[in-house]
Amino acid sequence: MMNPFLVLALQCSFSLLIFWLILKWHVLPKISRETKFDFMTIFLWINVFRYLPLSLFMPDQVSSEFPLYLKETVAYGDFLSSIFALIALFFLRYKQSVANPMIWTFSIVSIADMILVLTLAMKEKVYLLDLGANYFTVSIYVPLLIVIQTLILKILTSKAYA
Repeated sequence: MMNPFLVLALQCSFSLLIFWLILKWHVLPKISRETKFDFMTIFLWINVFRYLPLSLFMPDQVSSEFPLYLKETVAYGDFLSSIFALIALFFLRYKQSVANPMIWTFSIVSIADMILVLTLAMKEKVYLLDLGANYFTVSIYVPLLIVIQTLILKILTSKAYA
């Protein structure tokens, strides 16, 4: 029998690899100076769904042993990231000059949230708890967000897309 940490690590690693290959083979070659904001829009839309972890507050969604402070950190950090992604989308949609700074703001909040939550989740060993449907968020959606955030930073910082 595999231990729960190893299962989660393998699944997350495989998800990271799959999403990275999809984006590297099918998306990155199509990103240019002319299309960067079209792709940024898609990447931000995927992040808008980060309101979903608010479901941690619903009855029986995760183990009763799941620490309350961690539920709050996950849910509110992701919800804040979702709000910033949506605001950035509005600015991009209406070609506002503050779109780029708003994308940077979203990215800083998003990265800080992911680092904090992943660190706390490992410290609390939540992989040993019943996560219910949230397990799929951790093993599929979070790796997608990590890969997408990497691409957002690449677009923001690369001279090739300036």
